[in-house]
Amino acid sequence: MFGKYKMHPNSGVNPPYAPAYPLEWECALRTVEVVTRVDRNKVAQLLVDTPFELVNDRVAFRFMASPGHTLALHAGRMFDLMVTVAVRYEDLFTQTHLFMYCSDPMGMAAGREIFGYTKKDCTFAFDETQDHAVSGWVNRRGVQLVDFKFIPDPDAPVVRLVDAHEQPAGEIHVRRLPHPERPQTAYADVVYRRTPLEYSTPLPGDPLMKLHPSVFDPIADLEPEILGAHFIVSDVYGGGFEVEDRRLLKRLIP
Repeated sequence: MFGKYKMHPNSGVNPPYAPAYPLEWECALRTVEVVTRVDRNKVAQLLVDTPFELVNDRVAFRFMASPGHTLALHAGRMFDLMVTVAVRYEDLFTQTHLFMYCSDPMGMAAGREIFGYTKKDCTFAFDETQDHAVSGWVNRRGVQLVDFKFIPDPDAPVVRLVDAHEQPAGEIHVRRLPHPERPQTAYADVVYRRTPLEYSTPLPGDPLMKLHPSVFDPIADLEPEILGAHFIVSDVYGGGFEVEDRRLLKRLIP
């Protein structure tokens, strides 16, 4: 069910520690990344409850298909949409996901429970041709969130999340545990992870991206200006205690 990865001892039904699924995994990764410019005040407002320092006014929309994912329940294929910004925290130059959507319950729980990802459930389409043209959409519980297309164009610019050669590494989030008695946070942690990930050289192209209004998923309110897009591939992508840098950096008490 989980490829070559097994659950750890004492992590079955009602485990004395979470999660009740393998903590090691692997997959391939095929990503269309649309880099945009967004009003910096809008992004800052989304980070107001974090200790992170925003780096610039760029937001990356990453449409990520993961064929062969060892945690996936749906034909071994998982999908994520990451809406991502570059941030600094103490000595880390990293990134955080403002919004994140996942097609698989295992991937959604693994991201939220362990690392505090902003994952919600979604359905998706990610259709790729032989020349790496991609079209697709993201829908959450019957509400369309995004329609997107990518057409390779070698003359298009390659625009990254930051202009510098060094791109932000790893991911950082505030992982919050809800209070059982009232609608507030019982406690929160600043959690960092960095997985070993090597991408192919970006293939530039021409993007189309339409964001749809949603009360509960207001990504369209960002009103992003598209700067560029590219397609990247990682043939071997995986994680686990032995290969990742995983850190609980700070405990935050309300």
